[in-house]
Amino acid sequence: MDSIHDEVKLIPWQESWEDSFQKEKQQITEALGAAGFAAEIYHVGSTSVKGMVSKPVIDILVCPNGNTELEAAAAALEEIGYANLGECGRLGRCFLSKGTEPNETFYLHLCHRDHPVAKDQLLFQALERSVPEVFQNYISIKETAAELFPDDRNAYREMKGWYIDGVLGAARASGEKGAGDDRVKYWIYELEMSEETNRVLEEQLALCEMTLDEFACAAVQNVIADPQGAKQLHEELKTHPEDGLDIRLVRYYPVYKGETEAQAKRRKLAEETAGKGRED
Repeated sequence: MDSIHDEVKLIPWQESWEDSFQKEKQQITEALGAAGFAAEIYHVGSTSVKGMVSKPVIDILVCPNGNTELEAAAAALEEIGYANLGECGRLGRCFLSKGTEPNETFYLHLCHRDHPVAKDQLLFQALERSVPEVFQNYISIKETAAELFPDDRNAYREMKGWYIDGVLGAARASGEKGAGDDRVKYWIYELEMSEETNRVLEEQLALCEMTLDEFACAAVQNVIADPQGAKQLHEELKTHPEDGLDIRLVRYYPVYKGETEAQAKRRKLAEETAGKGRED
């Protein structure tokens, strides 16, 4: 496979990407039309978001109208140079590729408009454009992932995928794009302590018929869904451990509505890694 497909090299956003998309869109429209098909065609991915760093590869979402068979539409696109690479792990989606040169390579996602691939791409694009926090965090995560995995596209995609999954889950559950604190279901606080502290604490809690998890929940009830309160708790646990117990707050992060705890933690770890990248 050519290096542009394997190498993870990000460059600043370029206005020419929109022109390249429009020219390619015209070719796609004509090729599908000649075969008797019509489709909605969107410029998606990072090259479609002004200011976003990106690989010099243009992503295009093509959603055939009606009950058009994807393989038939893909065959029409092969006539203009696209290679049909199959579903690539996403049932009901055809992934096609064209080109090998920077700024002249296209990844085409062929699926119906109600397919999760189409919904995810268009929703995340809208969030990137409308929510500054999403935009800035995504830049940081992409840049850090590219530094960590310059020759491993799969690892790069997995790391940024953690963040995307969390953002999409939160947005869908909130019922509105870019919702603020109302997206938060609850906060998770990860505590760290020595074996001795853990032993003493468990003994004390046993007298109250309380587990360590129940204690942790009770200890932070007053700051659930309150980032400022979480920060205050963080400082207190770092500088004033009660009764000499060396309890430390390692990290805290929200679990958004529609998001699992595993997704929330992966998103947090991706953000932490990006933050370290900015400091180095």
